[in-house]
Amino acid sequence: MSKNIFIIAGEPSGDHHGARLMFQLKKQNPNITFSGIGGDNMEAEGLKSLFALDQLSVMGFIEVIKHLKFFRTVEATVLTNIQQNPPDRIILIDYPGFNLRITKKIKKICDIPITYYISPQLWAWKSGRIEIIRQYIDQLLVIFPFEKDWYENRGIEVEFVGHPMLDVWKKGNHQELCESLKLDSKKPILTLYPGSRKMEIHNHLGLFIKTAIRLRDKIPDLQVIIGAVPGFDALIPENLQIPDYILIEKEHSKRTLEVASTALVASGTSTVEAAIFGTPMVVVYKLNPVSWLLTRLFVKVKFAGMVNILAGKAIVPELLQSDATVSKLFSFAHRFFTDQPYLEEIKNNLHAVRDSLGGSGASIRAAKAIISRMN
Repeated sequence: MSKNIFIIAGEPSGDHHGARLMFQLKKQNPNITFSGIGGDNMEAEGLKSLFALDQLSVMGFIEVIKHLKFFRTVEATVLTNIQQNPPDRIILIDYPGFNLRITKKIKKICDIPITYYISPQLWAWKSGRIEIIRQYIDQLLVIFPFEKDWYENRGIEVEFVGHPMLDVWKKGNHQELCESLKLDSKKPILTLYPGSRKMEIHNHLGLFIKTAIRLRDKIPDLQVIIGAVPGFDALIPENLQIPDYILIEKEHSKRTLEVASTALVASGTSTVEAAIFGTPMVVVYKLNPVSWLLTRLFVKVKFAGMVNILAGKAIVPELLQSDATVSKLFSFAHRFFTDQPYLEEIKNNLHAVRDSLGGSGASIRAAKAIISRMN
């Protein structure tokens, strides 16, 4: 039987996870069609996106306020589309600022069942929004094991499906991966992973490059590569000069994390990906000063990096806002290259985090859970 699903993913990580979910949904029912919002990966699986993904990838209080008019246009378009072409089910993927807000408005105009895949991190901040989940979300699928307990303890029905990154990762041959990236497998590699949003690249890339230059002064054979998003060239600050010896990889950016001896990583989904790869990292994040102040007021968790949250302790260093300086980044990163016992401790802790996420098959389990409700 033909089914239509309206699906919303507002950032690159959601686009990747959404595409894998769409693929598995189509395997369960080849007659499913999709509409909504997503990126290139989801469009490759058959989505006709209402907006380009890069327009929606905005983070921080001040940044969102600056784009408020645009987001109102997105909301109005989504609601009109759902009302004029009612789908059989709606799937929301992460992106809580937008998705939790639009959820209430959707339910005012129709009673279409809503699945939330990759839960909003209410355990970190704005826990009061759990009432939105309670009232408006018909099915909640989470990817971290502790989230299941957190929601169930608050009376919310929830299913843990595992982390979708484990669906696609199989440990590659280090030499072959290096060759594919034009790197020498016998020499140390530093990966710079500044983030996917324009704001993140502006805040982190210059800092990462200055740190890489200092590290290369101490480690002359150090290879440096940037794990970049598509369209990266247009996001680089105009006055930033990238040395010729620093490679830029846009097509297979995750490989740059996997081959790295160590990495400088913007806090976010990428810290979990690096943990899955077993890659030692320094976690960094900088925001607009006002956004940072508001974040400090509302966020309730001890750590910023998801890898440290999952471990319940600081297994990798975090440098946030004013602490994110070249000298501190250099100090931590240099230790990864020079202190072998410390490096092994980090790697063991990262492997423990990876093991806690369960095995592969998250996308399959999520698709089956959704199809069972649709049937």
